[in-house]
Amino acid sequence: MTDTVTDTVTDFGSPSTPLRWGIASTGKIARSMVKALRTLDDAGVVAVGSRSQQSADRFASEFDIAQAHPSHAALCADPDVDIVYVASPHSEHCAMAIAALDAGKHVVCEKAFARNAGEAAEMIAAARRNSRFLMEAMWTWCIPGVVDVKRRIASGEIGDVISIDADFSLQIADPDGRHRRPDLAGGALLDLGIYPVTFACFVLGEYPDAVHAIGRLTGDGVDATIGGVASYPSGAISTFRTSLDGLSGLGARIVGTEGRIDVAPPFWFTSEFTVHRTGQDPEPVEIPNQGLAHEAAHAMERIRGGHLESDVITLDASMQTMRLLDDIRAQVGVVYPSESGAAGAAG
Repeated sequence: MTDTVTDTVTDFGSPSTPLRWGIASTGKIARSMVKALRTLDDAGVVAVGSRSQQSADRFASEFDIAQAHPSHAALCADPDVDIVYVASPHSEHCAMAIAALDAGKHVVCEKAFARNAGEAAEMIAAARRNSRFLMEAMWTWCIPGVVDVKRRIASGEIGDVISIDADFSLQIADPDGRHRRPDLAGGALLDLGIYPVTFACFVLGEYPDAVHAIGRLTGDGVDATIGGVASYPSGAISTFRTSLDGLSGLGARIVGTEGRIDVAPPFWFTSEFTVHRTGQDPEPVEIPNQGLAHEAAHAMERIRGGHLESDVITLDASMQTMRLLDDIRAQVGVVYPSESGAAGAAG
């Protein structure tokens, strides 16, 4: 399958023709994406879809969006929408992404990409059979400061990487919120833990050959706290921690044979880090970022270039991430209601 977009409706070749976004869901991250898209000259937010007309109307009114749809199906059927941003809970990602792809829309889907690797494979198959762009919204991998950290590591500024440590824990106590609901694929790992787990994968440019995790579950069976260690083909190791029960430092540290890089919190969209080289004064670095706008701009650039996927957040990377998350969940004993034992996470 060639990585080429086939589109006979709209000319996406020039930034003078804005890509028209439809927003699927009306939660916090959807609001943040609309604000980010409004900072880009070549993007337009033309529609929103929700589970009810009332919530869609409310969101559309707040952000002055022309079309408010009472369902995801209606959003996908909107001829004015070119690309759908899936911002729903993890439990809905697969079905919503496939529906949009089958309707001929390009899709940017929030992380975690799906509930498990099996669903991720279905989404990728849908993108390929429809010749449409699909990307996981792993914004960290597009943040300029994080990209520069990776560049410095690749150039050998701190020697060979020995270890990477990252943590992301928040106090999210609402028992009825999506984070603590197994039916919505809740838990710390897919929402928060994906950042410390994959941070090492991004900066090293490789996925682990082994991972060992321990965790504590809530009474409803989702992961409240997870910690683990992973080893990589290069010889590096990483440690990661995530929890719904307390606020952590939210930083990251990369240690090499000739120095280290301390990434200021929040490490997943940092604008500051400090390079420590053996025998030299620390080098503080500040690289401001525009948050979600970077991943949106990247997706549009790839679509305009005629590509079916990102060259940064590749579909293969998203599949490897889901397999890694499946492995960790299996080790701590998290199974979502939609999954039939281990078969649900097969991929």
